[in-house]
Amino acid sequence: MARLDWTTFLAAHPKAHLLAGHVPDPSATVLKRLRRLMQALIDGQAPAGDYATAIVRRRGVTEIQCGFADRGDAERVGTRLDAKSVPPSGEWLSERSLALDERAEAALEDMAKPRRPSRHGLPDHERA
Repeated sequence: MARLDWTTFLAAHPKAHLLAGHVPDPSATVLKRLRRLMQALIDGQAPAGDYATAIVRRRGVTEIQCGFADRGDAERVGTRLDAKSVPPSGEWLSERSLALDERAEAALEDMAKPRRPSRHGLPDHERA
């Protein structure tokens, strides 16, 4: 479906599914890069529903938050990132959490790369 801006997403989907990535090094450059990588990963998963991302700072914690209208989209992306399920707050129907440290950033960068078809017509990662 569509990537929306955060405010529009929350207005259209007041009860949605959250994937939150805690950023231990919240410099502006790192935050923008991580958000861009998350969006590329989500776009590559061809989400069934609307989604949005935001950089959220609250009580000394900085996160890249991804909201999903479709639970399956949130679960699929969360599984790719090895995010852990956490009890949902009153604001969300479900929540997953992960740390976006240097190791996770490198993995995210690899996952977000577009896969080019090989000579055999399948992306290299799908050939057996």
